[in-house]
Amino acid sequence: MSTTDTPTAPIRRLLCSCCGAVTRGRQWHNRDTGYGLCVDCIERCHRNETPEQFRQLYGDRGVHFDVEA
Repeated sequence: MSTTDTPTAPIRRLLCSCCGAVTRGRQWHNRDTGYGLCVDCIERCHRNETPEQFRQLYGDRGVHFDVEA
């Protein structure tokens, strides 16, 4: 686990890897740098993947996306 994968990593401005909207979250090691997942795309992306695949692609809800700042 890298330092960007922890709940204590800084929340950053990211672009949604699905729609391109600006969002806030923590970088997930399996995403290109500067990309995450916006709240509007969570359900759309989740229904196309198993829970395990979804986590591998986007990280943990509340840590990497859909974070409260």
